[in-house]
Amino acid sequence: MTTRAVPERAAVTDGEAPPEPDGRKAGGARTSGLKIDGAKGDGARAGTSKAGAPANVFSLFDNEEAVLDRTEVMLTQLAAVADGVKVLAEAYRRGYREQRRLVRLSDRMQADLQKANKRLGEQQRDLQNLNVALSGEIETSARLEAELRRLADTDPLTGALARRRFLEVCARDWPRRAGQSACLLMLDIDRFKLVNDSHGHAAGDAALIAFVAACRSALRSLDTVGRLGGEEFAILLVETGPEDGAAIAERIRAAVAAHPIATEAGPIGITVSIGLAAAEPGESLQAAMRRADAALYAAKHGGRNRVERARPVAVPPEDPASPQGAAP
Repeated sequence: MTTRAVPERAAVTDGEAPPEPDGRKAGGARTSGLKIDGAKGDGARAGTSKAGAPANVFSLFDNEEAVLDRTEVMLTQLAAVADGVKVLAEAYRRGYREQRRLVRLSDRMQADLQKANKRLGEQQRDLQNLNVALSGEIETSARLEAELRRLADTDPLTGALARRRFLEVCARDWPRRAGQSACLLMLDIDRFKLVNDSHGHAAGDAALIAFVAACRSALRSLDTVGRLGGEEFAILLVETGPEDGAAIAERIRAAVAAHPIATEAGPIGITVSIGLAAAEPGESLQAAMRRADAALYAAKHGGRNRVERARPVAVPPEDPASPQGAAP
């Protein structure tokens, strides 16, 4: 820092007034703020008036030098403060820039999050639509499967069970333990070929439909009707003994004979022949079907429109020589 050059002033002696700057008179000069070496101002003036001897000479620039020194210290401190302020300003500028960068980054992240949420919502709606479509497909598939199963298991004309499904039901419900009972009926419409030949296949179809309806009118809900082929049918009577089975078979025969079939050519009467086989202890389903079929042929040869019971299973005679046949 440079120091201002101060013009030299003449020394002041005792009894003389110091020269005034800029041509001012001594009476208008201001002496406040000047420090006079030696005695106080009043004492100096008293000394000059009394003795008239010259006083101690002093310099007017000492106070200014001290002020300038303090000024230089203050300027140095201010420079240090200014440097600190510059550092703080630069730090603030960097912080402000970093804050702006973070704000922009946050805005971009929020925009990306909004886009992601929007895409997620669209995907969720698409997934819901797919679930609805899939549910519809599953329901449609289930209905088609049920319809296919019904078509596979049911005779489409009469509504009776198809042969395969009827045999499955019989294998499931046929007695397997002692004390269980069941009856198997084999049925055949009498002279059905004559109905087709004389009145046409439409009349024959009507006869088959009416025949199954007459059978069901005499059966319980737990009994099963199956079409084995053509005009041949079979019925499984579960939990039914021989006498009850014969009574049911007779009701079926009477119901079929009592309801003629309406055709374009007029009503047609039909009859049915029935063979009945009651389950024997330990007898298989196939063996019972053979006995019922033999009873059906016996009903046909016996005059038709009748119920014929199957012969019981033949029990082999006991050997007298065996321990079981020996007398006690």
